[in-house]
Order: sequence, then C-alpha cells, then structure tokens
Amino acid sequence: MAGMSFEEYVQAYYGGTLGIAKRYGIKKADDAFITTSPAEAFNTMYGAAVFNQLNTKSEVFKLLKKEAWTQSGWRALTARHTTTKGLAEGAAFGDTDHPDLAEVSATLKEIVTPWEVSTKAELLSEADDGIKGILNFLRTESAEAHSYYIDDMLTKSAEANSDGSTGAGLAGVNFESLDRVTADSDYAADAQSPCNSQDDCDMYGLDITSETWFNAGYTHFTGDGTNNALALSDIDGGISALLENGLDYNNLILLTGYDTYQNLKQLMQASTGAAWNYNLAGAGAGSENGVTGEAGLNFDSRVGAYDGIPIFLSQHIPKDGASRIYMLDSSALAMRIAAPTTYVDNQNLAVLQKLSKEFAFVTAGELIAYQRSTSGSIRDLTA
Repeated sequence: MAGMSFEEYVQAYYGGTLGIAKRYGIKKADDAFITTSPAEAFNTMYGAAVFNQLNTKSEVFKLLKKEAWTQSGWRALTARHTTTKGLAEGAAFGDTDHPDLAEVSATLKEIVTPWEVSTKAELLSEADDGIKGILNFLRTESAEAHSYYIDDMLTKSAEANSDGSTGAGLAGVNFESLDRVTADSDYAADAQSPCNSQDDCDMYGLDITSETWFNAGYTHFTGDGTNNALALSDIDGGISALLENGLDYNNLILLTGYDTYQNLKQLMQASTGAAWNYNLAGAGAGSENGVTGEAGLNFDSRVGAYDGIPIFLSQHIPKDGASRIYMLDSSALAMRIAAPTTYVDNQNLAVLQKLSKEFAFVTAGELIAYQRSTSGSIRDLTA
C-alpha cells in the first residue's frame, strides 16, 4: 500500500487485491466468477456506487481530500527550532536545538448502515399493495442515509452526543467532527460552553487546554450564552488570525448553512452597495477536491465567494441562533480511508436462523486534522 495514490488504493480495494477487503467479502480480481457466488460482484458494484455518491453528492465529505489508511499515527510539529541567529566572524555555533515533535494517533472508525428484509415482506412486495422491488428500494434509501449521516457526523456539534443530545459529545465510534476541529480552548473552557465540563473539544486523546500547539486558530463566540448578529469584521478577524498561524490563503474555504449564507449575502450587498454577484465564472470561481458549483443553481455545492474564498453550504451545520461558519484549511484536513464504502449481505436463511435477509453499507476511516491552528469558526450567531 505504501506509495499508492488514493485512486490506486480504491481500485485495488474494489478489485479485491487488498487483504483488508476480504473482511467485508470482496473477492480477489482474479478469482473465478461462478454461478454460486454472484453476490461479490454486486457487493463491489453497490459499494463503489455509494462511495462515488459520497464523493460527488454529499455536502461535506466531498470537500475533504482523501487518503489511503496506511498508518494510524503521524508526527506533528509542536515547537520550532529556536537557535537560528547571526554569527560573528570566527565565533562558535553555540548551543544547538531541534524542533519538538509529538506523536498523534487516530482510531479507525467503521460506520455501518444496516437494514433487514423479511421473506414475508419480500413476497408481499410483489402484491398489488406492496412496494415493488423492495430490496432495490431499501438499498437505494439506505445508500442515501449512509451519505446523509456521514455528513452529519462530520459536522456534529462538539457539545452534542452522537444521538444529538447535549453533553459528552466526544466522537466515540463515529467520525470526528469539523465543529470540534474548529473549537479552541477558550471556547472549551467558557462557562457557557458545554464543552467545559466534558472536555468535548479534545481530539485524538489530546487535551487542547494543555497541548496548546493542537488548539484551533480562531473561535469567535459571545461567552455569555447570547447570540450576536454576524459582522464582516468577524470573518476578517478570523482570516487574519489564521494567516498569522501560517495558513495559505489559497487553501482557505468557508462552510456554513443556508441561513447564515443569506445573512452574509445581505451584509455584502450593504457593504458594497451592489447586488451579490452570482457569476462565479467572473468572480473568482474555483473548486475544492473537484467540487464546483454555480451560485443560485447548485446549492449542495459552492454558491459564492467572500474576498475570493470559496463558500460551500450544508444543511448539517450546527445552529446556535443561525448556522455556524467554519473557516477550514483544506490542506490540513483529510478523510483517511481504510475501506471505501462496501455493500455486504447475508441472505442465507439457514445461517441466520430466521426468515429474513440482512444487508449493510460499511465505510471505514476517520477525519484527520493534521493542524488545527489554521482552521477556525464563528459561533453564537443571531438567526
């Protein structure tokens, strides 16, 4: 797997030439295709279709660059070399130094969307009052649900449980969240933040209060439990803070909800005195991981730009009063994938010992934040 591009990794996975693929029932590409084992071909086809959907139709997952899961950890720079200096003629080098590094490790997550169909339901699906082709119907619906809830995990509020309730919001067995990536230690420590009591803003087992090098670069919030109206200075201040932390301006994207986007559009119109420019082709059009969009036409993708920074929208962004704004360094974030989406089934009634068939879509990986200091967020916005 070392040296493979992500595209090669995916092809090898679906071709069955990676050992890990056998866990989910994918056959080797050179295995004979015989009448007693047609399911593997469908496993590959259905799984690949859903993974393609995640990469093209989702609102959040598609924005993140993809990497093959070749290792669980990485080294992060926590402090720079400090002894660089001018030297007088003939003087000794003096004390030496080295950069400080930390080992960071992520846990592989397996996300599953299971469903079950009884033989009775399948038989009745062909009756006049039944759902025709119930297996295909449920497979399609489950594929959409798999994509939907992966996006939901990737934006889950840092102070929310996986079931949506507040408190103890650590990701657990779910994918990590961009909301946690962009929450700094001040937000975590604030009395009004539910992160305070549960350390819900920590990631990968690192306490951001003590491991300050792994802190988010900018988190704008009120600190008194109220919401304030969005101001352009909130965005400008965040951009400045992230640039000072080493952000490459060309790697910055904004991700927010439809309501905050409308507020931002009105602010821009009031500031410039001109209507919002929907012609992206002439207004800094671009793409992120191949994702492009035309404002006003494709609202699950990019719909505009702020000072040349692409804006993307999602229905999943957490709301205080209005949707939060995530300011993301796209170069420092990735979805590390061990197993692209795989379709698995068990239709052997004798093995199941019941008159029903079981199915599932499985995606294995994790959201990786190599650096948090170049990403941030704006919170506590008025609806």
